Amino acid sequence: MEHGSTGVAVGGAAQADLDARWRFLRGEVDRQLALFGRRRRRDKRKAFGLQMATVTLSATITVLLGLRTSDATRTLLLNIALGLGALITVLATAEAFFTHRRLWVLRTATVRRLETLSRHVDFHTAGADSRPTDAGALAECLAELDVIIADDQKAWQHLHESPPT
Repeated sequence: MEHGSTGVAVGGAAQADLDARWRFLRGEVDRQLALFGRRRRRDKRKAFGLQMATVTLSATITVLLGLRTSDATRTLLLNIALGLGALITVLATAEAFFTHRRLWVLRTATVRRLETLSRHVDFHTAGADSRPTDAGALAECLAELDVIIADDQKAWQHLHESPPT
């Protein structure tokens, strides 16, 4: 019989069950890391795209309003600038409503916490013959995974309940 970190003998069936639970936890941490990593990249891409579109349109308006042209062309350029200004308003409203930048920051923090948990799981499973025996550490790691996911959900909910700033 093998002995766990608590000094209690761990039988073959119990060890197999514990090993299976650690494998489940490893798979779940990996799955959550992939999921939140994708969300983080998506939110970063959307935040960057909205910001760059707004800046580009603003610069275009400045150029259109500053061009020296004939009266007929000037009227057309003013109308285009007006339309682009309205589009900027729509983009700014979309950013305020969806808060992609704030979501990106939130997801980055969640990914970092999941990476830390992943290292802890690796540490606990790197025991003798890669056979983890500490059921207490397993329960702590699973509880930490639940807290990380719940904290992210609460923060997401708070972002979407708060009025845009």
